[in-house]
Amino acid sequence: MTALAAAATAPSRSGAPVETIRTVLRRDVAEVLRAHLPALAMVPRDKIYDRVMDDPALLHQAFKLLRAQPDLFKAFLMTRERRLPDGDGDALWCGRTLAEVVALVVRACARRYFHRRLPAPRRIAKPPAPGFWKGVAISLGLARPAPTRRVRKPASSPGERLYVAMRDLLLYEWQVPLIPAYAALEPDTVTALGPRLLDLRESDRVHVLSDPMAAAQYVQGKTPLLLDKAERLMVNDGSGINAEVLWSLSQKMNVGYLFAEWDTNELRRAVSMVSATAPQALATLAPVFGHDIRAFALFLFTAYGRMGTVRYKQVFSAGGQPWVVRALADAARGAPPLAPSLEQMKLSMERLIDAMSVDGMVAK
Repeated sequence: MTALAAAATAPSRSGAPVETIRTVLRRDVAEVLRAHLPALAMVPRDKIYDRVMDDPALLHQAFKLLRAQPDLFKAFLMTRERRLPDGDGDALWCGRTLAEVVALVVRACARRYFHRRLPAPRRIAKPPAPGFWKGVAISLGLARPAPTRRVRKPASSPGERLYVAMRDLLLYEWQVPLIPAYAALEPDTVTALGPRLLDLRESDRVHVLSDPMAAAQYVQGKTPLLLDKAERLMVNDGSGINAEVLWSLSQKMNVGYLFAEWDTNELRRAVSMVSATAPQALATLAPVFGHDIRAFALFLFTAYGRMGTVRYKQVFSAGGQPWVVRALADAARGAPPLAPSLEQMKLSMERLIDAMSVDGMVAK
């Protein structure tokens, strides 16, 4: 009898032991994942569970498979009435809801990752300094120094402290891709923010809080520049972009890395050109990107990079070509959702602008 069958026929309880759930995950769920995730095809069966739980990217794939094809898991993802749950709040055969099992898995993956990335430092105990004559004997090779010995690790590693601070916030499968970003946070920041941390659902936005100054602002209820709305870029009278704020944003977004071909002078030129974008063009584009300051600014920088100084000025300056701006806005609005990382976001924007260049609308 499998662990699943044993649990399904056992007397009803408030919740099966966690180890029973882990057994099903290690055996039954692992078999499904091995059969349907190419990355696991060559992994030994007894190593699949650990491989997935050690890698947030693989666990994210596993959750996507579960949501896309729940029938693959119906032999063990079932209620006591032996049917698939209608929602995450339904109790499964083990007495736990699907949401509780998801949280259990997310926490286990995060704990492993935190411990691996933030291990306890190894401390070496130095032997006491030898006396004068013992030192002379050691230097002459007539005696051996006292051996050093490794001191036991402290009870709580940095990784464990972060996990303890985050445990009650690790609830949802959408958090799995964020685990590497969570690992850069300070436990005190996590504790101070509490459930507000769940408002940030993109890795790049979570990573903003790894900067102590940004984290302090967010804890105090202020909005760090990278988490603000596009309107933060504008001068008070709404006549355009504040060049100083845009320069600061470009540094925080590491635009110089995203556009590796730009030196400092070219980056300053780009900031100057983008800052001169006509208010009408800004008003047309900002809503397309949900007023997200990062996506909005990155699109303008990308447009400048692909179009060049002359063409960018022809299209985006006051008295420019608003029909081209509207065409760009329409194309961006109809494109697939942008990926959360700035690198992927830039690639998508480049493809969109290049496609319009083929039509001659934004060609240099």
